[in-house]
Amino acid sequence: VADIGMSQAETEADAMGILSAMPSARRLAVVLASLVMGAGDLVGQAAPGVAGPRAGLRPTFGRVTDANDEPVVGAVVTFVGGSPDLIPSEQDIHVVEVATDQRGRAMARLQPGLCYLAWARGPEVDRERSASAVFGYFAAGAMFDLVCGAPEAVATCSLSGEDAWQDLGPLRYFALTRTPGTEVELQRKQAGYFVLPGPLFEIFEVRLPNGETLWQAQVGRELHLPPPQAVKVRAVDPQGDPIAGALVEHRVGRVSSWRLDGLRSVSDARMRPLGVTDEQGRCVVHVPYKGDPLRDGRENLLLFVAASGCPAVAGGRWERSCYVSDRKVPAFRGDELQFVCTRAEPLRGALAEAPAGTVAHFAAVCKLHIGNGYVHDSRVFTAEVAKDGAFLFDDVPAELHSSRISFVAPSGSEWQPPLFASEKGRQLPSELEPQPSGQAAVEFVALDLVVVDPMGGPARGAVAFISCADRQGILVRDSLVRVALDERGSARMRLVPGRWVVVVMTEAGFRGQELQLDRRNQQAKVSLAPLGSMTVEFVDLAGKAVAGAGVELSGTTTLGTNDPVGSIMQGLATRARLRWRLLRTNRQGVVKIPFVPVEGVEQRVQLRWSGGASGKFALEDGAKVTITAAPRGAGR
Repeated sequence: VADIGMSQAETEADAMGILSAMPSARRLAVVLASLVMGAGDLVGQAAPGVAGPRAGLRPTFGRVTDANDEPVVGAVVTFVGGSPDLIPSEQDIHVVEVATDQRGRAMARLQPGLCYLAWARGPEVDRERSASAVFGYFAAGAMFDLVCGAPEAVATCSLSGEDAWQDLGPLRYFALTRTPGTEVELQRKQAGYFVLPGPLFEIFEVRLPNGETLWQAQVGRELHLPPPQAVKVRAVDPQGDPIAGALVEHRVGRVSSWRLDGLRSVSDARMRPLGVTDEQGRCVVHVPYKGDPLRDGRENLLLFVAASGCPAVAGGRWERSCYVSDRKVPAFRGDELQFVCTRAEPLRGALAEAPAGTVAHFAAVCKLHIGNGYVHDSRVFTAEVAKDGAFLFDDVPAELHSSRISFVAPSGSEWQPPLFASEKGRQLPSELEPQPSGQAAVEFVALDLVVVDPMGGPARGAVAFISCADRQGILVRDSLVRVALDERGSARMRLVPGRWVVVVMTEAGFRGQELQLDRRNQQAKVSLAPLGSMTVEFVDLAGKAVAGAGVELSGTTTLGTNDPVGSIMQGLATRARLRWRLLRTNRQGVVKIPFVPVEGVEQRVQLRWSGGASGKFALEDGAKVTITAAPRGAGR
């Protein structure tokens, strides 16, 4: 499947077999492409209605093997690309599925500028199927390996309890991965069970005919949809007067993000509107629950009530605690769940250069108060940007731990939104404050970032972390933005002037570097240093080599630092450890453990195999040691 004008390498890659998706439509349009391979000749065939490869897509190669390093033929490799820092409904998620050839190879055409993840599922044989762990994040042009574990029986699931909800119409059933990811609509077999698509599809959702989520649960062999339970809700103002017309919503659940690089990303809340309050401020809603939520409930049940001009307030049960109007209480009083709705000053901003149709994306760490402290509750708010660049958030709570604003360009627009630093508390960056008429627009710095690997070549397929250097009081996970590098190991971005930090960690090297941005156009080159490594020979008590032992983290010691690069590197220290799950000692009992040597962080590990474990030892770059297995039980 070769396009005229393609390079020789691209043409050869196409001969391996690949399909790509057409540009996906706005608002979580997911386009799938499938690949059909024949034995011997590899032929790519487009799914019905899907055009050929999109212009600008880059070939990306993966190899799928089993635990014995033998190729897995006919495995389906799923690639999912997007921005982990935006909710899925505000972006185009690019999904491609390809099959491996006789040598376990797979090639997909991926979109530059997106952060991708991938996983593999082996072919079903005798009702068993193998699967790999998820690999990511990476950018178009990467090369990687996926290792499938031992085949497991294809999982099935049964569901009961649906009869009590039939008045809402025919229910639908879905299995989902984490986000950004994919979902599969399930059809019940005649025997009454569902066949699940694989181990990475951890979430089971029951949806109404209109697509709203009614119930969400972790996948299990036997699930039960709880019956409808009535909850009396009352909305009042701070003086206790009733509020009519307040919207009541149920946060049925959240599709959490992957933690592929040690960090969480934006999760996807499943909100279901339940009704509005009457003239007395009351509304009776029905939710799936095992018992009386206000009396004997133990499961999560969080409702939100939003009145005109007032941010939504939360109430119900969360992590086995009772909440009323965003505050933890010892127990519920009476037979009503009361919500005190308080007005908050809207957040107003302006970005004059933003084209009409741009969406302002406000990721906020909200507070559920517990006495003198609070629990973090991440939420996302969006607002349309007007023709003059103005936007307004009138639904953001009055108190936040931190926040970050991003902008999503309209579909088809060539405008590149600038990056803004995270803010502590409830505020917008000063650059977005509305300016008097005639005042000059904010000047952003155009940064050309180039990253080279330890051998001096381009860091092809890598993903960089970008953060403001001045992030005191803001957690690492809430301050970093991921930026995909192109095939030259470069990225062009626009940022506000000031001190920034760029961190890159790949399987080949790492580097953290501070940048002072104070000019309209600036270049920065980041050269990766090789990963640290320690060579370990593992022997048993008789001095015999132990093969097949895995590597496990057994503890870390971290010394705090005020250096912005050092603190971010410490927060990302887990990045290189993600590949440890694939490490095993060889026949000579030897394993080479790669790691990121971060100043102020001591990493301790142990080796474990079927016969026991070693003692714990600290990683030292360049060291070569012999470790003797501890007596059974001593390594625990």
